[in-house]
Amino acid sequence: MKIVKVTPKSQEIERICGREVAPSKEIHDKVMDILADIKNGGYAKAVEYAQKFDGLKGKNLRVSEAEIKKSAAKCPPEMQRALKQAIKNVRDFHVNQMEDSWLMEGKDGVVLGQRIRPMKRVGLYVPGGAGIYPSTVIMNAVPAIVAGVKDIVVVTPIKGEINRAVAFVLCELGITEVYHIGGAQAIGMLAYGAKDGKGKVIVERVDKIVGPGNVFAAVAKKEVFGIVDIDMVAGPSEVLVLADNTCDPDFVAADLLSQAEHGSGFEAAICITDNMETAQMISECVDIQVENSPKKELLTKVLDNFGRILVVKDWFDGVAIANAIAPEHMEIMTDEAESMAAQIENAGAVFIGPWSSEPVGDYFAGPNHVLPTNGTGRFFSPLGVYDFLKRMSIIKYSEKAIKKNAKAIAVVANEEGFFHHAQAVLKRL
Repeated sequence: MKIVKVTPKSQEIERICGREVAPSKEIHDKVMDILADIKNGGYAKAVEYAQKFDGLKGKNLRVSEAEIKKSAAKCPPEMQRALKQAIKNVRDFHVNQMEDSWLMEGKDGVVLGQRIRPMKRVGLYVPGGAGIYPSTVIMNAVPAIVAGVKDIVVVTPIKGEINRAVAFVLCELGITEVYHIGGAQAIGMLAYGAKDGKGKVIVERVDKIVGPGNVFAAVAKKEVFGIVDIDMVAGPSEVLVLADNTCDPDFVAADLLSQAEHGSGFEAAICITDNMETAQMISECVDIQVENSPKKELLTKVLDNFGRILVVKDWFDGVAIANAIAPEHMEIMTDEAESMAAQIENAGAVFIGPWSSEPVGDYFAGPNHVLPTNGTGRFFSPLGVYDFLKRMSIIKYSEKAIKKNAKAIAVVANEEGFFHHAQAVLKRL
């Protein structure tokens, strides 16, 4: 694994921070065509695309409850126990994110406040092509359920029958509305809804779309934002490990490869250390693990692109670089891990100490694994209950309050050129 001496202003840092996977014009145009077809062609066009790209047999997109239960029953007991515990952990964590409505009383009978309401209907995209992701269902659905979302609808491309682990999680969470469709066509169906040829609604549109997908789904999510809300447009996975001479280099190497194996070739697996000896030991451990990996070719490609061990002169530079990269996952394996973690301002999730391996967060601990990527940790947050809540402002003025303040309100309205805004309050004097 390549070792590079750096400062916060090194070109290597700029290269890492600037990495992205931009879809081609061809892909973008194809997505736009699909979205237009789904919007105008309704359910029949959704079926047509699902048959062409998602392996749908027949003309029924809906996966029956019987099919889901049949597949869930095949889930091994050990897997069932693990998934149940993961669901509990995620639920226990997210319950703490709930928000409450509130009111405040001011002078002259003024009452102001904020009312919290859940979204009614949310669409969850579950990948089904390159991988199987029951953890995606858990991490996206549980916070929505905690928020009080009434309807959760799942779209997923299915090979043969629905995956047993995914099916088990759906049953555990009580999700029954599932459609055999993926890609941009699935996003379009969620965003626009789908009617039959007689105008009858077959699939009701959603308020928000969450969940990862392929490049077609990602571009489609970006395009329908504004028609519906979305969680984020996520980029390739990334991990950054801060490690000093107290670290176990084999642990660091294993955690770097845990993200490199995602497979797009644009994942970032970065380590920052303050001494060359540690860097060399980590590099040797990475090389050994890659050599013995069944994914050697894939890992080599990723590490050549964005796999680096960065050596800094001190941890002031190290922390500055870490905050500039703002990684999806940040691990801290240093002697002063807790105090260093307190200096981190930009990251999707921070894993403190040698026993807090990144996959613990991916599957089990409880915090959400849907995290900002590509430096967006500077302004985005992990997916949470708050993403499924709406906030409505409450304003109640008394007669006394409006008479006391109408002229001040009118002055501002007139200054902005809004005559009737001013008149609306002055009428009440």
